[in-house]
Amino acid sequence: MASNPPARLTELLSGTGRLALVGLAKNTGKTETLAAILAEHAAVGTPVGVTSIGRDGEAHDVIDARIEKPRVRLAAGSLVATSGVLLRASGVAHERLRRTGVRTPLGEVVLARLSEPGTVEVAGPSAAADLLAVAEAMAELGAEQVLIDGAIDRRAASSPTVADGLLMATGAVLGQEIEQVVAATRDAVDLVRLPLAADASTGAPVDEGEERLALERRLVLSGEPAEIAALLKERPRAKTLLVDGALSERFLEGLLAARTQRDGRELRIVVGDPTKVFLSRRGPSWYRRQGVAIEVQRTINLKAITVNPVAPQSHRFDSQRLRELIGEAVPDVPVLDVLDPSYLALAK
Repeated sequence: MASNPPARLTELLSGTGRLALVGLAKNTGKTETLAAILAEHAAVGTPVGVTSIGRDGEAHDVIDARIEKPRVRLAAGSLVATSGVLLRASGVAHERLRRTGVRTPLGEVVLARLSEPGTVEVAGPSAAADLLAVAEAMAELGAEQVLIDGAIDRRAASSPTVADGLLMATGAVLGQEIEQVVAATRDAVDLVRLPLAADASTGAPVDEGEERLALERRLVLSGEPAEIAALLKERPRAKTLLVDGALSERFLEGLLAARTQRDGRELRIVVGDPTKVFLSRRGPSWYRRQGVAIEVQRTINLKAITVNPVAPQSHRFDSQRLRELIGEAVPDVPVLDVLDPSYLALAK
């Protein structure tokens, strides 16, 4: 089945004020995707802002120095939030606009506007609240879109309290077989698109007579199956479990063990948003089939998926085939390869 010609990323992302870009692993092409968005904005003169949760834009991979990383090239007039040390090291002419008071291992994050085009290594805030404050400041200074570089292990970037939309980068590095990459991508999408709790806006129970149980953080983080089973026995009408903070796979496994001992009731767990749910071995759909549904109070708006069909120093897949298979697994999200000729032709 032939795929439809892809839309340009800037068209798909139009109206998204704060966009998080998250790679499912290193070398999934996230920085190439960022570079493509920046180039498209630069071509039409759209003012943008760029920051990162952590560090991005270095010349070589920090783990494998043989792998050259694409540079973050910004147009003149672009806004950037990075450390003063990296800004000076870039050698790019710029105007410093604000100090943020946010400290990083590389120094304080500052806001600057570039006076000429150039490449800048970006190291921004690590906390969600600081990230939001920096993004809002760049918007106030004229950025029509703020691009936030994130990673699967730096989840604050894609929190719905920080970003209006999410772009996910996946690729061949996730598995030796193409089916492994598709499955890992589908599970990641299931996680970021956890369903909104029906009672998220009202706080009222879904079913009359249902008991909602707010769990202690200690129980969620370190509770044993026996302790969880005892709680379920004490509260036989509790079907909705409220989690304030992180939900770990360890707790879910303990909950299943406790539930199958004596108690077969259907349960729903409500967390703040998908960035609070940490799963690595099984996806949300598996737990749903076991009778434990995970829901959220705030959802993440997944705008697009980009693919890198090449695993550096290893194997590669056919780009069109990879995009088609991911498109079948996630049929309502655009899937693009920004380095494929079919996409590059759109920029001409």
